[in-house]
Amino acid sequence: MKKFFLSVVAIFILFAGNVVHAEENFAVEVLNLCNVERAKVGAPPLRLAQDLQQATAIRAREIIQLFSHTRPDGSDCFTVMRNRGNTCGENIAAGHGTAAETVEQWMNSQGHRENILNPRYRELGVGYAYEDYSTYHHYWVQLFRG
Repeated sequence: MKKFFLSVVAIFILFAGNVVHAEENFAVEVLNLCNVERAKVGAPPLRLAQDLQQATAIRAREIIQLFSHTRPDGSDCFTVMRNRGNTCGENIAAGHGTAAETVEQWMNSQGHRENILNPRYRELGVGYAYEDYSTYHHYWVQLFRG
């Protein structure tokens, strides 16, 4: 029984590590795809900000519960940010399993596209969450700060 328990724990740790690694890869991929779009219109490139990465990880889990720019506790989505900067924005998406599909979805939506291309934004956080027992399974968040 002890060996079985240790095997289950080891598998969980490996799986959790792979999820974290996948989330980091997704963030870099979304960043790169967005910077390609920004370059097309002469907007400066975005850079990932660690505090925004942490905030989007929280928001990605929250939008599984409530797919909205309002947080499950009823507060504004930007309350998850410790430092809002001079200007900020949020994009959320659900349903697509790849960064490319999600960025394409955002680029095909006027408001989301405006956030991605906004030259005032300098920093980005990208969050991703997967929930098997949910409506859309894949959940994405971008937080922008200028």
